[in-house]
Amino acid sequence: MPRTIEIPVSDDLLRLLDEKARRSGLKREDYVSALLSKDLAAPPTLAQVLKPFREQVAASGVTDDELGQLFTNAREDAHGERRP
Repeated sequence: MPRTIEIPVSDDLLRLLDEKARRSGLKREDYVSALLSKDLAAPPTLAQVLKPFREQVAASGVTDDELGQLFTNAREDAHGERRP
């Protein structure tokens, strides 16, 4: 059963929303529903996936050079493990 939500929206944003809905040939509520469905069904972006890692790196105080060296070492170690 569909549910109704209410959110405050500025007049400018409402105008933009109505214009986009009109151009899409949809009623406002159908356009918003389609936007929500598309956004919520989409796989996470790379930025969203990497966010926790980036936060950990920032909190650790590791420099870009140190991080680069860490990845280089890990790649070399992994490559060496695959060799017979």
